[in-house]
Amino acid sequence: MKRIISTIAVALAAVFAVSCGSSEQQANMKKIVFPGDYPDPSIMRDGKDFYMTHSSFTYYPGLLVWHSTNLVDWEPISRAVQDQPYSIYAPEICKVGDKFYIYYPTSSGQNFVVMADDPHGPWSEPVLINVRGIDPGHVLAENGKHYLYTNNGHMVELTDDGLATAGPNQKVYDGWDFPSDWETEGVWLESPKLVKHGDYWYLITAEGGTAGPPTSHMVVVARSTSALGPWENSPYNPMVHTYSADEEWWSKGHGTIFDDADGNWYIVYHSYRNSYHTLGRTSIIESVIWTEDGWPMLADPGLDFEEDVEGSVQFANLRDFHNPLMWAKWEPGFEGGELWTITAVDRAYEVCAEFECAEGAKAGLYLFYNEDAYVGVQAEDSHFFLRIVNDHNNVTTYKSLDGKEWNVVEEGVDVSEYHHNVYKGFFALRPSVLVGEGVTVKAFDYKVL
Repeated sequence: MKRIISTIAVALAAVFAVSCGSSEQQANMKKIVFPGDYPDPSIMRDGKDFYMTHSSFTYYPGLLVWHSTNLVDWEPISRAVQDQPYSIYAPEICKVGDKFYIYYPTSSGQNFVVMADDPHGPWSEPVLINVRGIDPGHVLAENGKHYLYTNNGHMVELTDDGLATAGPNQKVYDGWDFPSDWETEGVWLESPKLVKHGDYWYLITAEGGTAGPPTSHMVVVARSTSALGPWENSPYNPMVHTYSADEEWWSKGHGTIFDDADGNWYIVYHSYRNSYHTLGRTSIIESVIWTEDGWPMLADPGLDFEEDVEGSVQFANLRDFHNPLMWAKWEPGFEGGELWTITAVDRAYEVCAEFECAEGAKAGLYLFYNEDAYVGVQAEDSHFFLRIVNDHNNVTTYKSLDGKEWNVVEEGVDVSEYHHNVYKGFFALRPSVLVGEGVTVKAFDYKVL
């Protein structure tokens, strides 16, 4: 096994160098860029640099920020929120003047914003803004004023510094009426993202609900000559949608349209992999074209993915769990200790950990969704090894005192239903280590099967 310096908690304070490979950007792209639990992607471009962040829910530090120059290779660079008593939902990363901002909603029903001079951080302490609703989307309108859109078609003006409201909340968009016989969770008009192209502003939203049936989610488009509306729905809606449970990717939605420095256009959205809700929602990028009448569409809706996730070197940084930025703590705690989690990338993998424990201390290795849905093994010996094999949602746990001879603790555990549609929460089944007082994590390893 590879080595971690000491405990996971101590390791998080260190900074490890991360190398990033390079790949040529495809003229017609359709790529899995963040496999695993990377939902509600928010992306921005600053020159030739792209920055992305995702919902982090109750895992802290929260809002992991990623950087790329080619939309293929992504490097983790900072965590924007350190420790707060709420769950963080779909964020919006943007640049206002010479500062970078992340707006985000919470389980408390409030919205906050953090700022930085550079996306690498440090980020400011969260500032509470007087905006209700979820899924904020920032826009600098043609009148030079800043506005924040939220779910259900609402919009509010912000002050020039982006840190407070400067006007009343207004409803400016009613959404798109999708066919009544489509199987969804409901309307759920969410995820407003705005972009300017040509003479029009485009409002990109999500409808249908983010989980539930495979055909629930979608991306819809509207446009206006003003960032304030009124909005006209696209005749080509929905832009992104899962039409059948036979498709490989379910509940596709929550999209953002953006361009690169060369004038190419893309959309990033999230989706569950068929039969793998346990992994959470994957972030996917596809190329976008513009119709002659001025609407965005997928460049090639039938285009297949170029490669699978397992074994691909593209995701080396997502599997670099010796980088402390990749670890986050389950904020409620677990079994009287701290539960440090990582995001699994693959459908079949193995995790191993080596522990040293003071007398009476608790340590363990788990696949953890929440307190009602987990599998793992705990021990209180002075020195021991634990291992979990997740073979396509079939799990076996092991224990060893020397790291060589392994004893099966539990075998054939079906974890395929450890996900949101059964246990709610919008989480994923995450490899996790339990670190009680007096516990040292000597080593941790993640291996693709």
